[in-house]
Amino acid sequence: MTDRHDNDFDFSKDLEIDVDVDLDFDVDVDVDVNIDKCIDIDIYSDIDLDGNSAELSLDAQAIGDDTLVEVISVVLTTDDLSSVTLNVISATD
Repeated sequence: MTDRHDNDFDFSKDLEIDVDVDLDFDVDVDVDVNIDKCIDIDIYSDIDLDGNSAELSLDAQAIGDDTLVEVISVVLTTDDLSSVTLNVISATD
């Protein structure tokens, strides 16, 4: 038996490709966001003050290049005493 293998392979192909693309693309995006939040906070405070009270409001500011603001406060409340002590330093150069 005789095997005959011919490994020679010749191939030739001429291709002519013509591509014509016509693309029409329309997008219509409609977004409707409706957020309805109802926040209902009830605060009930019942304070029956019988005795002493002390109150302090403070605002200390130093504006400039070399600034320093220091607030030292002490609040003391006992049965017979309500005390607020404050030391404020506000400096600028």
